[in-house]
Amino acid sequence: MIDPDLIGRFGPDFTFPVERGANRKLAAAAHGPWPSYMEDETAPMHPAFLSTANVLWGYSLERPRGTVFENIDHDLSVPLHAEEAYLFHGRLPQAGETLTARACLESVTEKQGSRGGDLTFLVMLTEFRDAAGELIAEARATTVTTHNAPQGDGNLGSEPPDYRPRYDSLEPPDPFRAIARQGWEALEVGKGPAPVATGDLTLHDMVRFQAACGEDNPLHYDLAHARQAGFPGMFGLGMHQAGALASYGVRWLGEENARSFHARFRNVFWVGDPLTYSGQVLALREEEGRRFADLELVCTRDSDQAVIVQLWMTFDLTG
Repeated sequence: MIDPDLIGRFGPDFTFPVERGANRKLAAAAHGPWPSYMEDETAPMHPAFLSTANVLWGYSLERPRGTVFENIDHDLSVPLHAEEAYLFHGRLPQAGETLTARACLESVTEKQGSRGGDLTFLVMLTEFRDAAGELIAEARATTVTTHNAPQGDGNLGSEPPDYRPRYDSLEPPDPFRAIARQGWEALEVGKGPAPVATGDLTLHDMVRFQAACGEDNPLHYDLAHARQAGFPGMFGLGMHQAGALASYGVRWLGEENARSFHARFRNVFWVGDPLTYSGQVLALREEEGRRFADLELVCTRDSDQAVIVQLWMTFDLTG
């Protein structure tokens, strides 16, 4: 039982540098190896870059590092990432800035899983402030744990495919290069760029993303460990495909214009699964003299059309 007194208690502050090289590395691993990220010394933060903060510079539920989170009496040995959401207040931080961050366990809820077993949902909030002390971004990560170990008998929704990787190049892929930049006047609700198929998910691309974000859980690259934990194979990182969807979005509407990011991880997927990315405009809003475009973006598995990751983003297109 998690001590309710721990809910809402912030751990210590930590610094989070938006380092140019790290931002560049994350963007490249998330299918965004473009000049705006690769060459600009004050590039805007890639929308998924906050995923590196608690792993590399701070602390998290899985890596408490001497903070209050060490007192949480809960088994986090095989956690699953359910959602990740970011809210940017006014603008995206830029490469070269150093933010101050702090985190708390915001909420804990329990419910019955659709495939059986009790599920516990833990939401961790991290606040980010700029040099002037202004709140510039918020991140919320939802972790789900279950008392029942996963089994490779179909209750995960799919089985790992026959994995036969092919590497035409070791350079970071750029599958979204054909997406044309659009402004407010060109957008239509229900419309978006053409879907982009990226082929089979390779372990190489997955490990590249892990190296960039710092999330080195061996469930994603160590076959023996994954099987010992009850999985039939190595499975993908939801944030990898969420980051790629964010790249799809910013290629379309502008790297500097993103204002929110909310990813939901729908299904377990595997190394070797063929993936496709697509997006559409959900709404166009004018509020207090500003113009906002709300997008829905999805990553699907080609073999059964299952939605792997669903992402909602908001862009400020006032300029």
